Amino acid sequence: MKKNLLILPLAFAAIASFTFVGCKDDEDTTPPVVTLNGDPTPVLELQTDFVDLGATAVDDEDGSIGVTVDGTVDKDLAGVYTLTYNATDAAGNTGSAVRIVTYENGLASSPYEGNYSCIITGGGQPPYNYSESLSVSTTLNNALEWSRFGDYGNANAKLNLFLGGSSQVNIPQQTIICGNPAVARTFSGSGTYTGNGGTGSVIVLNIDETVNGVTSSFTYTYTKN
Repeated sequence: MKKNLLILPLAFAAIASFTFVGCKDDEDTTPPVVTLNGDPTPVLELQTDFVDLGATAVDDEDGSIGVTVDGTVDKDLAGVYTLTYNATDAAGNTGSAVRIVTYENGLASSPYEGNYSCIITGGGQPPYNYSESLSVSTTLNNALEWSRFGDYGNANAKLNLFLGGSSQVNIPQQTIICGNPAVARTFSGSGTYTGNGGTGSVIVLNIDETVNGVTSSFTYTYTKN
């Protein structure tokens, strides 16, 4: 009887040890697999709506599970945007997938890009000379933008314009916070351009500038360096 009493606890300990090890081996450490729907690297032109087709997630233990997305895109600003799709299973394992969305100007380039000398006249003020550059717009599709329009002391003073047919320039109305002190200035107008975009090409803009309800008219004459 004594021998049997000694054997039973040992057998129980062995079974308990085996059971413990077996549970450890069954621990869920596998993350769910997240699969993107649609193009993982779409390239869109400015002002084009991005349609997010989302993603799906499947876990080896839980089956299909929900997906959340982190990140946003801005269709009105050229750039590269990252969207991260995450899924977490019941055991706390997280899987993810990434979509890279690129917004760019459909214009790509223009022979009129480059550096210009400008003279501003009108508005009851003496002529004012300064230099700035013209490049493909980062905010308006198929448009160009001046680097620091009017030489205002504010990096956001960029004016968008379209170079159209028949040497015409179209300037959509736009409001820019600029100046010192910084105030809201609304610009509108039209213009013309001559030359092929090389040195000596000229862009003339007739601009109405409204500040605090008061409108003044100016002529900006740009000559490419």
